[in-house]
Amino acid sequence: MESFQHIETDLFIIGSGMAGMSAAIFAANRNIKSVLSGGAGGLEHSSGLLDLWGASLTQKGRVTKKPWDMLPKIYEHMPDHPYANLKKNTLSKAFLELTTSLKTQGLTYTGYDALNSMVMTPFGTLHPTYRLPITMKSNVEAFKKKEPCLILDFKGLREFSAVFFKEVMKKDWPGISTQCLEFPDTQLRPEVSTPFLARSFETRQVQEKFISLVKPFLKGKTYLGLPAILGVNACDKVLTALEKELNINIFEIPTPPVSVPGIRLKETMMKALEGSSVTILQNKRVTKVLKASNKGFECELGSNIFPAIVHAKAVLIATGRFLGRGLYADQKKIHESIFDLPVCQPKTREEWHMPDFFNLNGHRINQAGIETDDLFRPVMNNKKPVFNNLFASGSILAHQDWVRSKCGAGLSIGTSFHTITNFLKYKTR
Repeated sequence: MESFQHIETDLFIIGSGMAGMSAAIFAANRNIKSVLSGGAGGLEHSSGLLDLWGASLTQKGRVTKKPWDMLPKIYEHMPDHPYANLKKNTLSKAFLELTTSLKTQGLTYTGYDALNSMVMTPFGTLHPTYRLPITMKSNVEAFKKKEPCLILDFKGLREFSAVFFKEVMKKDWPGISTQCLEFPDTQLRPEVSTPFLARSFETRQVQEKFISLVKPFLKGKTYLGLPAILGVNACDKVLTALEKELNINIFEIPTPPVSVPGIRLKETMMKALEGSSVTILQNKRVTKVLKASNKGFECELGSNIFPAIVHAKAVLIATGRFLGRGLYADQKKIHESIFDLPVCQPKTREEWHMPDFFNLNGHRINQAGIETDDLFRPVMNNKKPVFNNLFASGSILAHQDWVRSKCGAGLSIGTSFHTITNFLKYKTR
């Protein structure tokens, strides 16, 4: 018979993606005794950009540079969207608190107060985002100024092609040139990955070799762009050192998963939780709910080593949708994975997708999820909370298509912030 570790806590956060990790940081900042568990999470697959809202609500199919101007339109035309329960001041505070916590741990984010930044992607397109890593600040400036720029890639690297980037961008930016180099000390490697290069870049020896390697190609250039590889744990310092010694403005270009900026974000969030009121149970998923009531919860966590039962006064579900396994679908309907909560969804499977894959209104399955009240407590069909002490945040929430609206990070950060403040109100009753 398995011997279970029993853990008692005030708040049990289920999910270790952007929503769960943000909630854990907000809980730690308020000294709330919490437990965080989940699988690997999806942060390593994220771009590292913190989007607030990127889709225009006045010109369908277009992006917006003014995310805050979209909020009143969301309140008016999308009253069921999770943002409709968040005031501008709440979202602003949430972003500020999270980025301040990240900066304290050495990962600096930047951006404009009222505007999105348009970040160049590896596909030569522009992505609107509200907060971006400091290592991408010159990414935005370089495209605006369109001054002479060298784009680098490296032999054996599949995640980024400087030539492809130039081909897409050259019409708007004729001053781009490219160069493919052999990254220091990779001569015997037929393939390299961005995470490997990033961790190599943290050594001073590799930095010095890189400086000598790239210097001959920088004459007459104002900017140097390269895939996101400027270290994992000290990217701010690596950027500063390289810009000083090469005397050029350097910027990173986010790459497809697995993403170094996403890894940075995950590892920095983990550091922010060290020594805090939050206990992290890594790679442990909830396999069974043993007890669920307004008085508390008992959840069994599966693991071959040290299985555990968490006893919590309240639970926050931040498990994501299908990729995060917060939702799953059979041949007839969509289900919530842990508590079997009611899922808001189309009546029949035939309504999940539109005939046109690129339909500007999106597919209805992408708005499936958990309906909540204004405190982000999951509700039953009669709109009453399932439990007064059960909350939900992030992409599992219904009535939003975060991919199309480019609000994934903002949705997770804002709803988690609001949920933690609501939990405090519940706790003090």
